[in-house]
Amino acid sequence: MFGIWFLISLALLMAALILSALFRQFPRLTGSAVLVFVCTTLLLAVAMLVERLAGGRFTFLNPGFLLLLFIPLILWAVYIFCGGLFSRPLDYPLAGFLQQPFTLRGAFTRRLPLLLALAGLILFIIALARPVSISTSKLPPTQGIDIMMIIDASASMANRDFYPSRFVAAQKTAINFIGKRFNDRIGLVVFAKNASLAAPLTLDHDAMQELVASLYLGIVDPNLTAIGDALGVASSHLKDSSAKSKIILLLTDGSNNTGVLEPILAAKAAAAYGIKVYTIATASPPGTNIFSSREDEIDEGLLMEIAKATGGEFYRAKNEMELQNIYDKINELEKTDFTQAARVSQNDSYRPFLLAGLALLLLAAVLRKLIFIKVP
Repeated sequence: MFGIWFLISLALLMAALILSALFRQFPRLTGSAVLVFVCTTLLLAVAMLVERLAGGRFTFLNPGFLLLLFIPLILWAVYIFCGGLFSRPLDYPLAGFLQQPFTLRGAFTRRLPLLLALAGLILFIIALARPVSISTSKLPPTQGIDIMMIIDASASMANRDFYPSRFVAAQKTAINFIGKRFNDRIGLVVFAKNASLAAPLTLDHDAMQELVASLYLGIVDPNLTAIGDALGVASSHLKDSSAKSKIILLLTDGSNNTGVLEPILAAKAAAAYGIKVYTIATASPPGTNIFSSREDEIDEGLLMEIAKATGGEFYRAKNEMELQNIYDKINELEKTDFTQAARVSQNDSYRPFLLAGLALLLLAAVLRKLIFIKVP
């Protein structure tokens, strides 16, 4: 819009200069064209500055009001070509000797107040069109997967067939896994004889990592292993989730030997809520190293059945390296696909135009009443 007015004013200026050069007439028209060109150039500079401050995105909410910009142009044309019709000349003796030749400086000083008033009117019209700056900000991706991690804290997790122990290896791999799930909510259940919700689902991964690092054997009664109860607690906190995918990571080194809830029933309940369970057995087979148990402590059949009933997978980790690889594999299987959303906000930018218009009107009044005083 401003660019069009600039081109029009430039075309008028060129036409006036050509006519003046060819016919040595139209000096008033040339002066008027110069003033219009200067005014339009200033408006264009202001518009470019506002657009730059607005981040390059600038528009009008009420663009129809910009048609009113023809009013100042019509008023200027009436003043230039019809101004003499509204003034009554007075006869003075020897008036011809007082006539001064037309100059651009004289035209500028005589018409500057009117020009400033018209420029103020133009700025008011622009403010009436309600210019706004448009800014776009990217929203964080919406949460896609809810994950409940279940960590066994029974006494057998102190076994050192994993370095430095099964429990510490489980802590380290869990912390690494949390650090890779940037936009998923993660919760934690710790269990042994009893199952306890250590952390509800949260996006505060730093806090979750600190919490996992602070766990210790004995945080719950470590004497027995209640796998079914742990599944029940985790499922109860996932069942009402609106996430597109809900999973449980169950890490244990033993078999279910206590609790009020049967593991298979807990698994079927989880499946009914659309929860997938990945089971991870964390114990080396007997005879693997000097710290291995004499007999296998893992109930692989139970863990396989839990995973199968919920559509998950069963994994057996023989050392800390395999445990890390299992978590990496689960991380790849449960990828979260996000579409980046954007929020568009509009900020009103009419105030600079309104204030500039008021300033021009005030300046025009001061020039007319105090500087460029007209006498008969």
